[in-house]
Amino acid sequence: MSSVARSLTQRRSTSSRLITAVCSIAMAATLVGGVVQSPLAGASGVAHNPNHVGFRVDASTNPSATANALSGVTCLNANFCIAVGFYVIRSTDKTLIEKWNGLHWITSVSTNPSSTIDYLAGIACAKVTLCFAVGSEQVGPTQLTLIEKWDGTAWTTSTSTNPGDSASLTSVSCPKANFCMAVGSQHVNGVSRTLIEKWNGASWTTSPSTNVGAKGDGLLGVSCTASNFCMSVGTRTAGGFQRTLIERWNGVRWTTATSANPGVENLLSSVSCATAQFCETVGNQVRGAGTTTLVEQWTGTAWKTAASANPNFHSFLWGVSCPRTRVCEAVGITQSGASNRTLVEKWNGARWTTTGSVNPSSKDGFNGVACSSLTLCKPVGYEEVGSGVYDSLIERGS
Repeated sequence: MSSVARSLTQRRSTSSRLITAVCSIAMAATLVGGVVQSPLAGASGVAHNPNHVGFRVDASTNPSATANALSGVTCLNANFCIAVGFYVIRSTDKTLIEKWNGLHWITSVSTNPSSTIDYLAGIACAKVTLCFAVGSEQVGPTQLTLIEKWDGTAWTTSTSTNPGDSASLTSVSCPKANFCMAVGSQHVNGVSRTLIEKWNGASWTTSPSTNVGAKGDGLLGVSCTASNFCMSVGTRTAGGFQRTLIERWNGVRWTTATSANPGVENLLSSVSCATAQFCETVGNQVRGAGTTTLVEQWTGTAWKTAASANPNFHSFLWGVSCPRTRVCEAVGITQSGASNRTLVEKWNGARWTTTGSVNPSSKDGFNGVACSSLTLCKPVGYEEVGSGVYDSLIERGS
């Protein structure tokens, strides 16, 4: 397994059973984020197609000659986006942050407190002068949470909590400057439990969360519309099987919300809330020998399953963004024979349908998406530009 797949498999260890199934189908399908083509693409003879209807590839930086990947993206407007992930240099994982200035993606210098493994999985900005990127760092044999703060000029490491024996963060949401929520998982006596941290404008503190499974609970996505409304999604273990996990924040406490489990194994990887009355969460389900997409919708009072598209026998959704209640974009990966292709699905207020995207290589995938408006979305992921060599992939679509 490549360093790209290995590092992101570690990050997805919260959901090991379903992720193992995913990895057996597509080596890099566990990537959570991504961004665009690199200089290596042309050198390896892989030609990008910028003329694909609706989507085109943005050029991004790739500091590693072997492994680059982006794990999350956020866009405040058409001229300000930030994508995060990691790259590998001499078997050492380093944080990777790229910033969109309206014309180009450029590398933004980030911190690396560990000497072995640092990576970023999620990003959120309250304003152009305040962003938080979350992930994990390796300290000796222990995995610890990592939070980096952007002040409009530079990235600095922000002190975060580590209540368990080990911990990591996968997603963050910041509806305003003095309120953010970051979620992930922690291991306590060898058992995976949910982890939520709250930013109050000055510091990060642990926010008590629920754990309805006997073991194997973890959170992968979070979305907040205000300081009194958040939804967080992930997975729990019940009866030896993976089940969806959704938690709701009401301004005082987190409570478990009832969610659907149509498959034998189920996982929710991302959530986006346009309002307190409308959210979409996406993930995957295992049915028989196939793995299909899973979408659930919050109606203001309950979660219900929404029909989604599955263009191939194995299809996965890793990210979703909803700028409005009738406009959402979900992204992931679909397998066609020996090829892994990018998957984009759009919500028009009535149904989910697939839409075309660019596939510069035979092994491409999206891990996250951010929509800065009703007509501009940026899905991010990865592409294989050579045997075991990965570059970031960013596309722009309307």
